[in-house]
Amino acid sequence: MELEAREFWRLLEHATWVVWEGPLCFVWLPGEGGRVFRYEDARVVVLAEGEAALEVARRMGVKDALAVA
Repeated sequence: MELEAREFWRLLEHATWVVWEGPLCFVWLPGEGGRVFRYEDARVVVLAEGEAALEVARRMGVKDALAVA
């Protein structure tokens, strides 16, 4: 799934947790769970959602990724 950059930034306004590692961004949205995005110029690609996003977050160094689940 792909988003325009402005949609992505609007999404971040509602996030309770955002962690960046280079072009990767782990986002926790209340009621929706976690997602991992790759930010590329004027577009954003969803790389993982749900449990897969939590696993990527752990690899990104988010030690308490399970605490938000």
